[in-house]
Amino acid sequence: MSEQPSFVRVQHSFADHIKNPEVIDRPKDVDDRHMAIYRDLFFKNVMGFLNGTFPVLAEIMGEARWAEIGRDFFSRHHNKTPYFLEISREFLSYLESEYEAQAGDPEYLYELAHYEWLELFVDVEPQELAVELDDDTDLLSAIPVLSPVAEGVVYQYPVHKISAENANPQPTPSALIVYRKVDDSIGFIESNTFTLQLFLLLKDQLSTGNDLINTLLKQSGLEGSQAAYEGGIETLQQWHSLGLIFGSKR
Repeated sequence: MSEQPSFVRVQHSFADHIKNPEVIDRPKDVDDRHMAIYRDLFFKNVMGFLNGTFPVLAEIMGEARWAEIGRDFFSRHHNKTPYFLEISREFLSYLESEYEAQAGDPEYLYELAHYEWLELFVDVEPQELAVELDDDTDLLSAIPVLSPVAEGVVYQYPVHKISAENANPQPTPSALIVYRKVDDSIGFIESNTFTLQLFLLLKDQLSTGNDLINTLLKQSGLEGSQAAYEGGIETLQQWHSLGLIFGSKR
């Protein structure tokens, strides 16, 4: 393999130093005063995106530890995309496979980061409603139409309740639905494993509300339970009132 052109080697040396200035020396022909401008610019830019996406996590970690994690991410993680909006997704990948916990780091760190990222994802994901809704909403005999951007997740901690004032919650499984409303605002629903399964059926199947509820009851061993069936109807109606279900179609 032929040797890289000198300008390519300079570029690599420049970038390597910016990513990890404490380990890799700056290029010999660039003075430190000018190099410091680039070091601060790039790192502060990345930290700005992390702070904007993960504000609760940043506050809980504290400035010093948060900057340490950010520097490790910036210096070690190999990003798979050049787009700045994807930095938060890359940070999740880093937390999942490269981040090394230290004493004092909360066990829920990744889950809280995922929840905060999910808010951004639902807000910016470019999807539009692809069907035309009926004039009259019929959630039972017609097909309920879900928000085109909606995600349901079960966390082992109550991530939606974590804050700087509540930084040490007990592990409590929490089923949450995060979605975009018709007016593009973000909605949150605290669910449970039973209703979350109804959400997943609604997301994956083009079935009437009646069929969806009966499928859920059959899967849950509650087939024939009138109380459970009525609970399913109530859940669909509540989701419609909260904007998770936009309407229905034939």
